[in-house]
Amino acid sequence: MGGGQRLDASNLRRRTVRDTRMVKAPEGCHLQDASRMPGEINFRSVVMAYQIVAGTVGLLLDTLKGGEHDLEKGKFMAAQTVGIDIAAETLGSLLKEKNLQVPLSQRSYRWEQDHVNELYADIHGSIAQNSDEYFIGSIVGIKAKGVTYIYDGQQRLATTMILIAAIRDSFCELNDEGSASGTEKDFLMSQDRKTHEATTHFRLNAEDQDFFYHRILLRPTNKKRLKSKSDAQRESHKRIHTAAEIAEKFVKTSITSNLSFDQASKNLHRWLDFIEESLRVIWVQVGDERTAYTIFETMNDRGLRLSAADLLKNRLYGMGEDRQQEIIQKWQSMTAILETIEGESENVVEYVRCYWITGHGHTRTKVLYDEIKKETTNKTKAVSLASELEAVAQDYAAILLSSHEKLAARGQGVRAKIDVIRSLGVTQVRPLLLAAFKHFSHKEFEKLLDACVSWSVRTLISGTPSGTIEGYYSRNAFEISKGRI
Repeated sequence: MGGGQRLDASNLRRRTVRDTRMVKAPEGCHLQDASRMPGEINFRSVVMAYQIVAGTVGLLLDTLKGGEHDLEKGKFMAAQTVGIDIAAETLGSLLKEKNLQVPLSQRSYRWEQDHVNELYADIHGSIAQNSDEYFIGSIVGIKAKGVTYIYDGQQRLATTMILIAAIRDSFCELNDEGSASGTEKDFLMSQDRKTHEATTHFRLNAEDQDFFYHRILLRPTNKKRLKSKSDAQRESHKRIHTAAEIAEKFVKTSITSNLSFDQASKNLHRWLDFIEESLRVIWVQVGDERTAYTIFETMNDRGLRLSAADLLKNRLYGMGEDRQQEIIQKWQSMTAILETIEGESENVVEYVRCYWITGHGHTRTKVLYDEIKKETTNKTKAVSLASELEAVAQDYAAILLSSHEKLAARGQGVRAKIDVIRSLGVTQVRPLLLAAFKHFSHKEFEKLLDACVSWSVRTLISGTPSGTIEGYYSRNAFEISKGRI
């Protein structure tokens, strides 16, 4: 990843490159969402947009560090001060450089079937049209001690790696060991000459890496890979498995279908060449985690908008400084607790919102992150919030899971009523129950459960608007937490 002009990555999402210089995007947008920039834009204009935003972000960050600036000299000085570099790259060339890694702070694999199909179909369209290149957005990273940490772009990197692995598998089926091994060494993993240990070119986070290695990177006949297909328990593992199945089918139906051995091999290499030489990204290298977190907070990854939970985790990790590992441990502990609740493992946002409502009153999802951000302004507050979220997660699990150990002393009646409320699908009552679980006596809490069952049935029958109900429950949850009820 060579040098280049010092710029920042605005949240430019993917665009289809019509030729080597022009980018086509849907009409009607603001700069903040460049995937909707009007008309055809010269690629140099895209670079200029990055320069402008880079200067602005750099100026803000450097000002926070106490810097003084001559505005007439432009914002680029600030961008240079905080160390934001940009270079034109291809996704294949990034994978060939090896030692790419997702930091602990980043989320697990999140792409659904539609995202995977869309990426593969777009690349296929560009290759079919003999396009010179195809632009899929920006990749944000930090280089440190020989490792490049990816702060934005892991979904695209991982999904492309899954496709490359499927191409490798196709070479295996063709008994073309030379091409299979070459593909593996170039893009997937390399073997240490002395220890013979395999080193993957791109490592996912701790939650996904082992599964990704066994399900994607190992050869099709490897026993560990065969076993991994039945080991997909986490939601992110299921998505990786699904992406692998899509890639396998795509290679068979869109790359090698009805082709002779020589033609199939040639077409597979054509795809690898395109990924290495023409699958364009803007590589944004930043100097520190703070800058990376600031950029990450403004970005979308090919249409997969960051949730309030993603943004909150990003903020807490970014503010942790020397206590970052402590925050990471508490966040992972919280998510592990939520994963014990069937059907709730992916809805961290709903839990965080319920928690926040109990202490701050009714808060809608769309403003949740902004409200939390206003109050979480330093390291101490970040650690405190992470600790609270970890601790209260057990209470949240108890009001949803009738078998939870915290209900052991509360009787079968309480368990039965919790099952009834959950089976009714009434989620608006959760902040009220969460506040009461902490502040009410066992007897008072059971009485509240009786009332909640009755209220829930009545509102379902009467068709009372959910917003009205939620506002009522939220206000009373707040009053309970303040000791006024």
